[in-house]
Amino acid sequence: MPAKGIRLKTGTMASMKKNMTDPYLFYPVVVIGAGPAGSACGIRLLKSGLDCCLIERSTFPRVKLCAGVLTAKSREVLAPLLGPDSYEQLMAETLASSEGRLRLWQRSVCFVDCDFTQEDQLTPDMRKADCRIHLVDRPRFDTFLAHEFRKLGGELIEGDGCEHIDFDNKTVTLQSGQRIGYNVLVAADGAVSHTEHLLHHHDPSFRRKAVNSTAFELNVSRHDLSVDGVNIYFGFVPDSYAWAFAKGNVECIGLCKLRGKHFDAGKAMRDFCTSIGMQHQERYGLQGAMIPIGNPLRRPLWHNHVYFIGDAAGLNEPLTGEGIYYALESGVRAAVSIAEEKPKHYLADYDRLCRLIRKGSHYQQLVAHKPLFSLFHWLAARHPRFVGYFYQTQIEHASLNSFMRIVADYLHTRGR
Repeated sequence: MPAKGIRLKTGTMASMKKNMTDPYLFYPVVVIGAGPAGSACGIRLLKSGLDCCLIERSTFPRVKLCAGVLTAKSREVLAPLLGPDSYEQLMAETLASSEGRLRLWQRSVCFVDCDFTQEDQLTPDMRKADCRIHLVDRPRFDTFLAHEFRKLGGELIEGDGCEHIDFDNKTVTLQSGQRIGYNVLVAADGAVSHTEHLLHHHDPSFRRKAVNSTAFELNVSRHDLSVDGVNIYFGFVPDSYAWAFAKGNVECIGLCKLRGKHFDAGKAMRDFCTSIGMQHQERYGLQGAMIPIGNPLRRPLWHNHVYFIGDAAGLNEPLTGEGIYYALESGVRAAVSIAEEKPKHYLADYDRLCRLIRKGSHYQQLVAHKPLFSLFHWLAARHPRFVGYFYQTQIEHASLNSFMRIVADYLHTRGR
């Protein structure tokens, strides 16, 4: 067994990898799950000088249900993580579309229409930035990040998931029987985290998160549906919404079903598809995925050597369902904490992400409250420019400002 210190000399690692008579391998850090959270964590660890193994049960490119909105705050994490050349390559290879129009609908009636390409709809600060809504192809996006990790010298294991974890002896056993030792383990294995399940079984005091929502999605040929911009539809789903927007050569449509809301999601989707004029609905099978909206783990760190990041930590924004930013940011923050051997720093960074989520949860609950939604509908229809300002400053970027501060800032910038 290697020494307990986190750092390990490259020569020692190389000799262990070549010892084929012993199936046991060791890495200072093992990351389970190679989505954006796991890959971002692994890339940052490698750039900090730590050997790392990334374990992914699927093979790339993998199917991933996701709207694929890559907000400005996500791009601000990716650019320094990858460096200018790799970042430009990522955007060139994975960007499906950039939409300049955001519309809000009450079923078939549009009550907000924001065009971020029109300067008269933007505040002075917004005119200096690219305010379009960027959408990425998630299979290609995830594949690029995982392969970037491998290109930097990381060990990427595909098609061989985690079967068991011995938390006392710090050993992961894969489905193939391969055993891998670690000093630090990072769980990035999604909303229904196998690591979380195993840890709770090992230590019942470790409190699990609630996976409380389901997202349903269809990718529709443009021969059967034509969509302009990013469209959010209220009135089809209780206390939530449906969406439709162009993404590459398909139209992405979907809806989110919150926990405790009992209705037929298939029927709701058919109603929605009919309302927006989709043809040949019978050609498309509805797909769903569990998402942990607004329910992060109370403590994402167990005994200072098991970290939870991304969806595995329950980091998902309730108002929009955004998860990519939280995956990337938590992955990078966990890696910095591990490299500096300061686990408390990750708790502080995690707390900030949780405060953003609580803020989003507050807005989501207001929208779900019928009298308040009626007020929102009335105000938004009369002040669409503020809706665009809110989207660009509070969703495209990470902000903990109160709503009254947002209004005050908007009034100040509008008068400039």
